[in-house]
Amino acid sequence: MNDSETRSLAVESVISACKQPVSEVIVLGGRNHSDWCDAYRLHGVAQVSHSTFGKLVQSPTASDGLRIVHVTKGLPAASLNEAERSVSLITEIADIVVFTPVSAAEQDVQDLLIAWPSFWAMLFLAEGFMLRDVVRPAIWNSFYSDWETLQSTIVFTNTELGDAWEDIGDGSVSSVIDYVHPSTHEVSLKRLLALQTSATLMPDFFDSSADAQGLAPNIHIALPKRYLKKDYENKLFQEQRKWWKVALSAPWQASYWRDLWRLQRRTKRRMKSS
Repeated sequence: MNDSETRSLAVESVISACKQPVSEVIVLGGRNHSDWCDAYRLHGVAQVSHSTFGKLVQSPTASDGLRIVHVTKGLPAASLNEAERSVSLITEIADIVVFTPVSAAEQDVQDLLIAWPSFWAMLFLAEGFMLRDVVRPAIWNSFYSDWETLQSTIVFTNTELGDAWEDIGDGSVSSVIDYVHPSTHEVSLKRLLALQTSATLMPDFFDSSADAQGLAPNIHIALPKRYLKKDYENKLFQEQRKWWKVALSAPWQASYWRDLWRLQRRTKRRMKSS
């Protein structure tokens, strides 16, 4: 199942839970927002548009039926007060909110745990919106290249909807809300292993029987001192460009793009071998 099919399945899980026809879907700009719009149109929603959070709250329009607002990349949350205000504004407009928090790697503010659904679940509950975990169970075993997005995608519905929303099972929500998809966890581990701070080597000339007696020497290879700089490794891990593009744009940063080349080469080898 490719990415578009996975998105389609996620949309289907939301639309099928709505016992009344969905009259409008507004997708807020972010990751793959145009692809999400196409997925909603594919499932029979006639009025689908995309907007930004600022434009949506400045000029809200009335809706006769169910309105879904699909948040693809979090809401403004530079402080707790701003996060509460963002949720308050969007719940005044939407009946159903399909919500994806901003990922930890893309946060501008690190003093709030805004990358996890549990943080937002409390804010939405204060506005009378219940968490419905219908997306992740439907697509958890599907292939998706950007699992960091869908692993935290949840749905909030207005408690005043009544019969407009179909409770699945007993309608209860598990006490565990925050999950990490295995594929995302695996990639993180491989990146970490690709750039170890030290490695233990066994000399070829040393007798292997000595190792069993605990006599084998350990040779530790330490990385250069630049790795002690704050966020140097994180910068390498988060670099989206190929190493040769970095080398062309900044040839004077030889140590950086050489380290990037090593990291990308090792990561590629590990991914291929697995």
